[in-house]
Amino acid sequence: MTSGAFFGLKYQPGTFIYQLDESTTIFAPKFLLDSSVYVNTHSPPSMAKVIDIPTYNTPNVYTVVLKDGTIAEYTDDLLTATSSSISPSKSLLPSWIKGGSNATLFLNNIPKPRYGTLQIEDDNWIFYPGKQTNTNGINLPDLEANCHELLESGQLFRGHAKFRNVYDTRNQLSLQQCVLRHVSAHGLQSLIAPSSLKQHLKMSPSDKAVWDAAYDEEYDGLTCLPSWEVISEDQYYKLSKGKKALPTMAIATIKYDEFNKPKRAKYRLVVLGNLDYHTWSKEDTAAPVLFSTRTLITYFIDSVS
Repeated sequence: MTSGAFFGLKYQPGTFIYQLDESTTIFAPKFLLDSSVYVNTHSPPSMAKVIDIPTYNTPNVYTVVLKDGTIAEYTDDLLTATSSSISPSKSLLPSWIKGGSNATLFLNNIPKPRYGTLQIEDDNWIFYPGKQTNTNGINLPDLEANCHELLESGQLFRGHAKFRNVYDTRNQLSLQQCVLRHVSAHGLQSLIAPSSLKQHLKMSPSDKAVWDAAYDEEYDGLTCLPSWEVISEDQYYKLSKGKKALPTMAIATIKYDEFNKPKRAKYRLVVLGNLDYHTWSKEDTAAPVLFSTRTLITYFIDSVS
């Protein structure tokens, strides 16, 4: 019998035993370790990085980490190589992006959206504002690789979109990035959340980077809502005459998934209400609650009547 196309050798009849594991794979994976891929589960696809290749138990399943830190497994039919590892003749651009097509551009470094057309010159994509192509255009470097990022972040729109829709899209994306951004707890060396700033600073560099990102997630989310008003030091001292600014406390915790594996590193900023000077009455702090027992008795009396 033969050992397969990989070796191309013939053996004498008998039993051939070979122990296979993740370190002795004898097949070439479709996507290499640490390579960038597109996850085609929705449109437009999301970019991810391959962190684990298939084994003989799961010959076509890849483990990837998404841009938000989420780790997931996908079969190879849902993954596509990025432009750096595929044939240059295969374009990743949407069908509507071509020379002379209308588009709306709202890059992060320009003050307002602009109407214009897309043109390709010497393999470089250029956005020309307005109807003239003889003016200074805005260069869009490596548009084929960055197109999906521009579309997902609300910086490039098909056709001449209404400015109101452009602003609404950007506001919704900004809110989603702040509120729905999760910091993965995968890879934490210590599964004990820091209970103070001193413990936070004494953590390993990798763990400290994770908890720093978790704090930024909470702070940015509250800032985007917005949840508070920034005041100066002079304004703070003036508040002591009638109002009092209450301090906050950052509480760190690790959230686990259904398999009891660390999933998310989370900080929560809470107001120290115990420092509030105001005297609250019981009516101000308690809400009336109708207990189920009372509801059942009332229903029984109405039924008997």
